Amino acid sequence: MEMRLRSYRVASWSLVLGGIGHTVADLTTPQTAAQSKLILEMKAFVVQILGGTANVFSFYQGFSLMMGLLLFGYGTLNLLLLKNNGQAPLPTNILLLNCLITLISVVLSIQYFFIVPIVLTGIALLGYSVSILTQKNIT
Repeated sequence: MEMRLRSYRVASWSLVLGGIGHTVADLTTPQTAAQSKLILEMKAFVVQILGGTANVFSFYQGFSLMMGLLLFGYGTLNLLLLKNNGQAPLPTNILLLNCLITLISVVLSIQYFFIVPIVLTGIALLGYSVSILTQKNIT
């Protein structure tokens, strides 16, 4: 398998694994007493939005689950693109978008998270970058 395809596949799988890992961790991490107290405080902070009500914890939980889903979906979408594209050159606009999205993801991960998301988004950035740099026929 060509280097461009291998690196693209590794990059995409890195995002898929990040999404799965994020969701599993979110749903299974045990809560400490301090976390339980903070969750109760977040639930007590109610906001009015577009005629409805929500609490800060529901946003926190929703954003977290959405993040896992979107990482999984973005990686899977790229794997499907690779599968459906066969041996044809990958579209340059998709490669550039992937590099941009993963670059921003790495920066945000460094700013706000810990080593696992930094490594996984870094692998994705590296993989998509290698893929575009080794592309023979840029379309």
